[in-house]
Amino acid sequence: MQQLAPGAFRGGPGSYNYYALVEDDEVTLIDAGCSRDWSRMTAGLESVGSSIDAVAGLIVTHVHSDHFGAAVDASASGVDVSVHEDDEVRALGDYEGRFGAEAGDLPIFSLRTWRNFLPMILGGVMKLEFLDVVDTFSDGDALDLPGRPTVIHTPGHTEGHSMFHSGELLFTGDCLVTMDLLGSDRGPQYMQSVFDLDTEQSRASLDRIVDVDANLILPGHGEPWEGQPSRAVEIARG
Repeated sequence: MQQLAPGAFRGGPGSYNYYALVEDDEVTLIDAGCSRDWSRMTAGLESVGSSIDAVAGLIVTHVHSDHFGAAVDASASGVDVSVHEDDEVRALGDYEGRFGAEAGDLPIFSLRTWRNFLPMILGGVMKLEFLDVVDTFSDGDALDLPGRPTVIHTPGHTEGHSMFHSGELLFTGDCLVTMDLLGSDRGPQYMQSVFDLDTEQSRASLDRIVDVDANLILPGHGEPWEGQPSRAVEIARG
């Protein structure tokens, strides 16, 4: 895992990310990567002197297969998994709406698409297993976990999509990213609408972070970005 700030680490290939907050020898995991990522997450924690035994909880920005993929393995390892209450039906496999983008929605003949999605495919993004039981959080909750992340509900990408604010850090999931998964643009930007449940709502949700006091944006896709959320939103909106 790559250290980003004191007690904050990133795993994943960059085309998708998962994170760890370490405080007083305990860990909060943020997002669970794809279905084959659990062993990589375990190895990543060991590389920074921690372990799965130190994990106090896994919190998920939203239930898509590149963020929730290893949640079943985490739960089987004794880790409590939590999602926003509006994504609970997704996590339990009871969802009946449009779950997310499918292969037919993507420009599959584009080399850029393959370049960006190959790490996800290798990570097992095509497979998604659901939980029998999942914990939930609500907007504004200050979670009793290392880093004391506060929940900011930012719906639109999914019903329960949420960001997490912890000190100088803002984990933005897929509501604000720094990588164009279908192209080459970098820097703060919207997720492409093909991936959203409700693009208009997702983009309006960014209003909720313009007053957040943080200095490091940690997205679900792309590189970390240094600066205030208000500036990141300004750039994304052009």
